[in-house]
Amino acid sequence: MLDVTIDKIEDPIPVTVMRLAGELDASNFESLIQETQGLYNEGTRNLLLDLGGVEFVSSSGLVALHTMALIMRGETLDDPEEGWAAFRAISRDMLKSGDWERHFKLLQPQPLVQKVLNTSGFGDFMPVYEDVAAALASFE
Repeated sequence: MLDVTIDKIEDPIPVTVMRLAGELDASNFESLIQETQGLYNEGTRNLLLDLGGVEFVSSSGLVALHTMALIMRGETLDDPEEGWAAFRAISRDMLKSGDWERHFKLLQPQPLVQKVLNTSGFGDFMPVYEDVAAALASFE
């Protein structure tokens, strides 16, 4: 089960903070993607994903994170299965583009989740912050 809480911060730059608690896996990754698409459709352009309450991330969870980053970059995927194809197609050049870090950032992953991010290579291109104020200040 995954609990999702949304807070919107307007000053100085509008940022939506999505706080997750539980496990991010095949049972809920599609609903998280849909929620992110809904936020984007409603005008959210900067998303800070608080992973402090996430105890486990599966490969489906990584697809969700990747797809969320794509959504916040302005790309849309009609089918969650497209996220798998995009996930498999990630190249080092794309990871180094810096385009990922402008509108989607991660906050306070637990050690096990950070290990999954690092092992999968996500730690190389998704900025991770331990401090809320620093994370919020990092949005342009």
